[in-house]
Amino acid sequence: MATDLFQSPDYFWLDELLTDEQKLIRETVRNYVKKEISPII
Repeated sequence: MATDLFQSPDYFWLDELLTDEQKLIRETVRNYVKKEISPII
């Protein structure tokens, strides 16, 4: 699987508002989409 080079900028500093658990959920969803959805698009 290719490495993601894109880093989404956090213009509004929303990461500061997220808990560690919410960040983990976001990362899990991104990995799922990268693995399962992106290859068929």
